[in-house]
Amino acid sequence: MSVKTGDSTSRKPRRLTTDLKDGRSVEVEISGEPDNHARVDVRLECGRRWVFGVNDDVAVPLFDLDADGYGNRSEELPTWIEPLLRRLGLKGVDQ
Repeated sequence: MSVKTGDSTSRKPRRLTTDLKDGRSVEVEISGEPDNHARVDVRLECGRRWVFGVNDDVAVPLFDLDADGYGNRSEELPTWIEPLLRRLGLKGVDQ
């Protein structure tokens, strides 16, 4: 999994793009300070989206949406999300 980052010195949301092992592309947007009080938005190229809040360097799932914009909070997170968030410097995901 490779990660390409945007400008980390800007106060604007930071966007990162990575490719999963299965060939799909994922875009990650970090709004706010990356260590605390941030929002991390993870989007698959097919339209699926997960949004996390960050508290004490831990990602907290807020909601996830399918490609049509409907909520899916009852589903488990994909196995690739937590390692991706750890590569961004977070300690993990609070399930």
